[in-house]
Amino acid sequence: MKKAFALAAALVLLATALPLAAEDQAVVKVFALKYKRVEEAALLIRANLSPSASVTLAPRLNAMTVTDREENLRTIAKILAEFDKPPRGFTVAVKLVRARSDVPAGSMSKEIGGLGAMLASYFHFNDYALIDSAVLRTTESQEAACRLGDDYQVSFTIGRSGFGETLVLSPFVLSRMKKDEEGRVAPTQLYRTAMPVELNQTLVVGASRDEASKTALILILLVQELPSAAGTEKGVPGMKTVEKQEKKP
Repeated sequence: MKKAFALAAALVLLATALPLAAEDQAVVKVFALKYKRVEEAALLIRANLSPSASVTLAPRLNAMTVTDREENLRTIAKILAEFDKPPRGFTVAVKLVRARSDVPAGSMSKEIGGLGAMLASYFHFNDYALIDSAVLRTTESQEAACRLGDDYQVSFTIGRSGFGETLVLSPFVLSRMKKDEEGRVAPTQLYRTAMPVELNQTLVVGASRDEASKTALILILLVQELPSAAGTEKGVPGMKTVEKQEKKP
């Protein structure tokens, strides 16, 4: 038994003394990110690091130094190449409509055109009048806000849902502008949600106090993607109004 134990110990010592195979040698590589934050990238690659790996962040340079096996570094390089892409740009067409059932049927506003028939098929109201509309430009992951008429505001951030052409406006907030005790105008939230939207498909959302309400606000949204160059061109910091139509008096 003693001889067997001694032989086993000798084999262990011999194995640890052997040099590591080439693919297991530690390699140092610096990854510099152009569009995304290096702190987010460090969290993304964590599952692909070996137990003995090390990561050093340089936030001012938006870069990180990774020491790990060459095989792992190749995987990390692919992950970061997919992650570090310019933000996608979008146009968001927004219409805000006031719906009423306390007026005679058939008095739909001409300003909403063919939308009147569509809204009538969705809701029980008699009259639909456009409050305001806008076509806006934004990029993903940036907070955006836009006034609609004198009394309302919408704000949201476009994010990815992880499911094909579906995006998420989160949080999507519809607010009413009200004066506080000091006479300053500030938004008061009426509706807040995480709103999934499909690219190039019109989304209709109605908001009222309850199902029996005789009035409601209806939002009509259409999100379309801009060409990649248009979404990141200089001078487009988040959302900009590129077209806006006020309700005629």
